[in-house]
Amino acid sequence: MQSILLVDDDPNQHELFSFYLDETFGADCPFDSAYNLEEALGLLQRQSFDVIFLDNRLRPHHSYTETIGAIRNLSNDSRIYLISAARESEKLGDFRAHGIVDAIDKFELRQSISDGLLQPASRQVQHQARR
Repeated sequence: MQSILLVDDDPNQHELFSFYLDETFGADCPFDSAYNLEEALGLLQRQSFDVIFLDNRLRPHHSYTETIGAIRNLSNDSRIYLISAARESEKLGDFRAHGIVDAIDKFELRQSISDGLLQPASRQVQHQARR
């Protein structure tokens, strides 16, 4: 299973995400939580993650454009997904130019995982090509 980092300032999101991963994948799913940018950077200095879910608005920052640079500097090999309650592209801007794979609605995150989001990158490309 892939190692996962959730960076979100909402404790409820961490609890729901953790519960969902445990129910779906069991104990075989390495998952870490960070509630702010500093905590995320500390984790990224100690270990690498296959997948990072980054909240669009990680307080006190106003958008991912203020946090992605520091995260990207420490996680060149990670697939980074932006999670947001507002996915409209005009609100999020060109997130792909920042090295973010995709933007996912927070309320659709569980469904995206069920649809194969956490498959290894090579299998994920094949899965997306079939859709």
